[in-house]
Order: sequence, then structure tokens, then C-alpha cells
Amino acid sequence: MTTHGNLLSCWLQRLLLLCLGCLVSCSSYEEKRIRELLNEKGFGTRAQGDSTRENFVQGLDWVQFLIDPIALQNPVTARLIELTIKQPIAIDGTIFVPYVGPVYVLGQTELELAALVQSHLRGVLTDVPEIQARIITSLRLFFAIGEVGRKGPIQLDPDMTFMHAMFKANWTPLANLGRVYLIRPDAENPLVIDINFREMVTTGYTTANILMRENDIVYVPPTFLGLIARLLQRLLEPVGLAVRTMLGAAQIKSSYDVVTGESDFYFRY
Repeated sequence: MTTHGNLLSCWLQRLLLLCLGCLVSCSSYEEKRIRELLNEKGFGTRAQGDSTRENFVQGLDWVQFLIDPIALQNPVTARLIELTIKQPIAIDGTIFVPYVGPVYVLGQTELELAALVQSHLRGVLTDVPEIQARIITSLRLFFAIGEVGRKGPIQLDPDMTFMHAMFKANWTPLANLGRVYLIRPDAENPLVIDINFREMVTTGYTTANILMRENDIVYVPPTFLGLIARLLQRLLEPVGLAVRTMLGAAQIKSSYDVVTGESDFYFRY
């Protein structure tokens, strides 16, 4: 009996070790997949750079090419006229180039884009005309959160400063304008700048009126009283939802009673 018990205990221990090994293996595999998805530098998009200094192709852009009309009269290169029609960037980051096909262009500046298209065309054509590239429609965004009137992504205008961004996002009466945070996200070295916006607009001291960049985050925190007000709002929100639900149910029952004739309906003047 003792030998049988020892054998059973041994098999149970082996089974437990096997299960633990499987769990560790699954955990390490999941961690490996997560590490592969994590961003190592920059904001996280495939196209990286500072478009306020030199514009480059991103996912929401449209591009167009300028070609000499005389060069397009050549029957060999006649299809290059398709490049003069503006086209959006596809979901995989490519544009269509005649005689070549899809070409990956994300992250390319206008000069780099023109050179890239010409190099692809030289692989299939003997006489390639001069090509210039333009980013026609470019949507650059920054983000506003906290006590602002417009939450979420907001279009970044050319030469936009922090003050422009604040007035474009607007702020609520609960905003603490003496401590506004401008956050420049990065996977390695994120930058958080504490700005006294109230001092900026009341004294004209614009040292902290920083030039905005795409993907910047403007966070406007609430004041102390504003924080209490938001906390009470969070606490009372379920109560308000329950009251609205009860009133809605009562209104439905009243309408049902009127339709079935169980109660009279009176007009209100």
C-alpha cells in the first residue's frame, strides 16, 4: 500500500511540474509577443520626424507629382500623367506609380519622394523626365485632454504655438490655468513641461509659448474645487442614470395606459 501511495505521489509531482512548465512556457511566449509589439522610440507611428521643420509623408496625406507637359507627350512615358493626379496614401503606406506598381513612401520628404519615384522608374524606362513631389493635403494633429472644451485630436496649424493651441482647444471654468502641462510623447525620453498659462495671457510673458509639434498633448488639470466638482459628478452619475431610467420606464407605462384606454389623455396648453 505504501509503495502504491509513493508511486501515485511521484506521478502527481511529475504532472504538477509538467503543468508549471506549460504555464511558464505560455507566459514567456505571451511576454515575447508583447515585447515585439512595444514601441522602442518615437511616438509609435511608422513615419517619424518633425513635420514643422520639413514635411514628410504620413498616413493621412495626399501626394501629387509635377512633370513637364512636354515630357508627357512622349508615347513611351504617356502614363506618367497619372502621377499628376493627387492620390491618397494607402493603408499599407504605398502609392501607385505607373509602370512600377505600389511603392512604399511613408516617412519620405518631398525631395526624397521625388528621388524614390524616379529611381523606380529608371528601372523600367530609359528616358525618365524630371519629377517634383508635393504633399498636397496633410493632416497634422495634437491632442487636448482634461478641462478643455474640445477633447481629443485637434488639427495642428502651421506655425502654431502653445497659446494658439490653448485658445483653439478652449478651456472650462474649472480649469487650472496656472499649471497646464505640455507633453511631448516619446518611447525613450518623454518631455513634460509645466506652463503657467494664466501668467502668459495676463502679463504677455511668452517665454513658455513653445512651438507646437504634431502628436503633442495639452493637459489642462482642474483646480482643487474643480477636482471636487468632478469627483461629485462621478459619484452622482450612476444615480442620475438610475433616475433617468426610472422616469423613462414611468413614461412608457403612462403611454401604454393611454393607448390601452386605462387612463385618460389630456392636452396641455
